[in-house]
Amino acid sequence: MGFPVSLTRPNSTAEWLQRAAADPIARHPKHLPETLDFRQHAAVFLNTYHAAPAGTEMGFPLVLEEGHLTFPLELTAQARYAPFIGNGRFIGTFHVHPPAPESSPAPFFDPQDLANTLRSDNAGFLDLLLAGDRLYALVRSNPYVYISAHHVNRNPLLLQEQHAEMLRRRSKDTADPERPEQYRKVSLYWFQRYHLALYEGDPQEPLKRSFTPEGRW
Repeated sequence: MGFPVSLTRPNSTAEWLQRAAADPIARHPKHLPETLDFRQHAAVFLNTYHAAPAGTEMGFPLVLEEGHLTFPLELTAQARYAPFIGNGRFIGTFHVHPPAPESSPAPFFDPQDLANTLRSDNAGFLDLLLAGDRLYALVRSNPYVYISAHHVNRNPLLLQEQHAEMLRRRSKDTADPERPEQYRKVSLYWFQRYHLALYEGDPQEPLKRSFTPEGRW
């Protein structure tokens, strides 16, 4: 049974998630909410971040059950999840980029994150990332733009080479203090190309929409 989609703005993040899961029209840039509020889950996200071993990307699926967001913590982040998990609907994933002693973690969504999000067999539409002190939410606003899962399986770093080359043109020195910002700008190229909307902010505050893709379905 589908959840009816209305053109009116939803009153809460949970309500919007239900609509977006039932009908992709709710994810169209014209119908995206200005903010997404995950404050009640901040403790879970922060605990996962601080518990993650250095250099790892721990995570878990996001499941919508009876109008509430739940986290089957026994299911670690995988490449694929079934559309339904238990009694709930799979809508996406959460993962972290914790600091590493010998190398800097990606300050933002990295090419492998994006390839997994854009898989054609990904039943979800939301990807949450906690990196440093910021929570990011990536929304697939166009369900008809994706990357073949077959290509991702054959090469999980499908976007890595082009991403790295674009970053080198912008910032050749890995110690460049502006490199995180340049990394972000390169990632935004993929966001526009694949119609991904971005929300970000303090995990204990509502996340504001900071990038909205342009273009028609």
